[in-house]
Amino acid sequence: MDGGIRIQNKLIILLGFFLVLALISSVGAAAEIIVQPGNSVQAVVDNASSGDVITIKAGTYTENVKITKGNLTIRSESGNPDDTIIKARNSTDNALFVQADNVKISGIKAAAATAESASGICLSGCNNCVIEKNKLTANGRGIYIVSSRGCTISGNTIVNNGYYGIVLGSSSGNTISGNMATSDGRGIYMGNSDDNIVSGNTVTLNSVLGFYSCSLCDRNQIYNNYFNNTEISVKSGSGNSYNTTKTPGTNIIGGSYIGGNYWGKPDGTGFSDTAVDKDGDGISDSAYTLPDSSYTDYLPLVYPSNSPEPVLPVADFSNDVTSGNAPLTVTFTDKSTEAPTEWNWDFGDGNDSTDRNPIHTYTSAGTYTVKLTVSNENGTASKDGTITVLQTSEPVVPAADFSSNVTSGNAPLDVSFTDISTGSPAAWNWDFGDGTSSADQNPVHTYSSEGTYTVMLTVSNANGTSSKTLEINVTGVEMDMGLPVVDFGTNATQGSAPLAVQFTDLSQNVVSWSWDFDNNGQSDSSDQNPVYVYEIPGDYTVNLTVSNANGTASKTTTITVREAETDTGLPVADFSANVTSGYAPLSVLFTDQSQKATEISWDFNNDGLADVNSSTVIYVYTSPGTYSVNLIATNDNGTVSKTATITVDKESSGGSSHSSGSSSGGGGGGSPEPARNVQTKEISQTFITNGKAVKFDFTKNATCVVYVGFDAKKTAGKVTTIAEELKNKSVLVSKLPEGEVYKSFNVWVGNSGFVSSENIENSVLCFKVEKAWVQDKKIDQDSIALNRYGDKKWEQLQVNLSGEDKKYLYFTADVPGFSSFAITGKAKNLSEEDTTETDPEQEVRSINGEFAKNMEQEVEQNSDREEGTSAPGFEIVYGIAGMLAVFLYKRE
Repeated sequence: MDGGIRIQNKLIILLGFFLVLALISSVGAAAEIIVQPGNSVQAVVDNASSGDVITIKAGTYTENVKITKGNLTIRSESGNPDDTIIKARNSTDNALFVQADNVKISGIKAAAATAESASGICLSGCNNCVIEKNKLTANGRGIYIVSSRGCTISGNTIVNNGYYGIVLGSSSGNTISGNMATSDGRGIYMGNSDDNIVSGNTVTLNSVLGFYSCSLCDRNQIYNNYFNNTEISVKSGSGNSYNTTKTPGTNIIGGSYIGGNYWGKPDGTGFSDTAVDKDGDGISDSAYTLPDSSYTDYLPLVYPSNSPEPVLPVADFSNDVTSGNAPLTVTFTDKSTEAPTEWNWDFGDGNDSTDRNPIHTYTSAGTYTVKLTVSNENGTASKDGTITVLQTSEPVVPAADFSSNVTSGNAPLDVSFTDISTGSPAAWNWDFGDGTSSADQNPVHTYSSEGTYTVMLTVSNANGTSSKTLEINVTGVEMDMGLPVVDFGTNATQGSAPLAVQFTDLSQNVVSWSWDFDNNGQSDSSDQNPVYVYEIPGDYTVNLTVSNANGTASKTTTITVREAETDTGLPVADFSANVTSGYAPLSVLFTDQSQKATEISWDFNNDGLADVNSSTVIYVYTSPGTYSVNLIATNDNGTVSKTATITVDKESSGGSSHSSGSSSGGGGGGSPEPARNVQTKEISQTFITNGKAVKFDFTKNATCVVYVGFDAKKTAGKVTTIAEELKNKSVLVSKLPEGEVYKSFNVWVGNSGFVSSENIENSVLCFKVEKAWVQDKKIDQDSIALNRYGDKKWEQLQVNLSGEDKKYLYFTADVPGFSSFAITGKAKNLSEEDTTETDPEQEVRSINGEFAKNMEQEVEQNSDREEGTSAPGFEIVYGIAGMLAVFLYKRE
């Protein structure tokens, strides 16, 4: 009996030992999975495990592949990307999309993702991925690296992609080397990316830009690249470098030293195409300052053939006069080229000079041949000229005369003045009429202020003086405002005579106003906001006509003046609304026009409850419907009310805008959020200029928004940006996004319609989150996200931790626009560490009962894979275990 139990226990121990050995032998045996033509690459990726190698046989695979598992290798069997092609089935999506760490892709052609936002290969939120020896063609973007770190992009061919070759967005610490980006829209494009290395790349014949780095890119190293494109664009940024230390080694164009970059152009006029290299070391003798940039490549590369051949000087000169009466003083000016080092003048009258620009006086009448001989280390050259000296004639007083290229225009106005005076003036004195003057013969002057200026030229010589004047008209800075939009309000539309009415202009894009208070066709006032008193009872039609350089617009309203009434003491309830119908969400400006009221209250939905008591208020109707608005006016003598109807429609599927009075320019901006829902607000203003990086800083720390920024594509002047931190969910959204909401806030940039792809690009928003909230709510810091509301739904945006202090975490996110936002996070998943202790006998029975079944399933699962590495340990383990079992049994 005891012996049988001991045998059973030993067999159980043996089986457990066998199971452990089997599991150990299977660890680390990564599989190689072969993809045959006609099979799905996506299906194989979905079934792969960490460490697997996916080998794709030659063929064309039409699908969009998404990779969310880390530690995978995806490669072509041949290593030749031209015979192993992944062609995007959906042209608006990425051909290959990676959202995992430690993924390697090599030897594959990715094509047909033709939309501007679609890529051949896209890395999103990846770390330590490798993209090498691939071919990207016929895509919107070749390779797009966004919010990724530590990735290597090397040896790839990126050709004929419509919009971008290689794009880095909000990515840091990546290496871009040994790639060829040619005939794309933009070769290499860096936006809001830091600490990257870009070297050894060949970037040629790209139609828009060869290379671009935005003003938010810092500490990047760009060196040993071959650029041969018509345009490049490098913004400010900080800490970037465009050359490394001069180091012996073969550079990208075959030279002997590694230093900066080769800066060429297809027409052969690039800096490196023409730069001089006298010592033949393949480095230009002069540094290259990048156009419109503060950065300099101090070691630009050149081909050794750029070393100059010996060049002879070319003699040339000019003189201020060629003829005149004796004594005639002539100023000679050297214009020789090719670096002469010596000058020798023969004036033809027995005198000479070695000055470069001599002055000589001819005292006798005659015709003289002047000869200039110049020389340098390579040789000499000469040029002749003729001076005719006449007998002294009667004194001639000069006659002042001049012309200008323009006589009127907008400030600032540059005017070029050309002297055409006669009579040999010797001196010129210009009075520009704005307090400044010049003694130049042909000056250029800038009028910076509006006005009419009288310009006077006074010329003189030894015989006398003469003057001439001309008027220059300078107008104000012209801005294309479009047609004016007319609108106005009144504090009263009816009342007893005499009735004083305050008219308030609400128009836009206006330079002049004309008010006709009784519609008799005659202008009564040109003030913007006049007050008019109606003395006689009657109905009056008021007409406001506004105008600018592009046209006029008019609007009318009716004023009813009654006979003077005996004051009953009751208030007169009255109000106006800027709109009475429109599409949801509809913002309506209500203006109280009541008389003799000491207190008012508004009921915007006629539910019997007062909503607000301000005299002017904006109310947003978020849902379609017909609403009755009730204004209640009160004084000591009683209460009077007035109602009006607001109709809110559902916007049609066409999505067209129906807001009136909006502008597509920059402007002051505004918010449709009701004031009662705004916790705090902060305003930032700056000037927007085309081609410049724009940043709105919120320095008062009133809200969770730190700054917003973008690259301007259109000049808009001074623009206001509003950041609003809200008390509750915004009335502009239907619901809150998923997760724990930290803050809800709005960001409004400029006027309605300004934020569009035609006006701005590369938008970014920086916000802060209190560490106390993260700790109190047990928030997983990696789950913190920025959510933007648009098209009636929430979109979660990728964020990057940009810094922290004792109180806050700071994040940045690329945003597609500015509207309503919410910051969210998710609580950490806390795993239970308490486990239920299992009875040893039950555990043994479980092993015995389930062991065969589990092993059978394990074998079936592993049989689906083609093993990349042979694992002979299985057979050995089985054999040893069987022999050991027999041995123990016989001993018993």
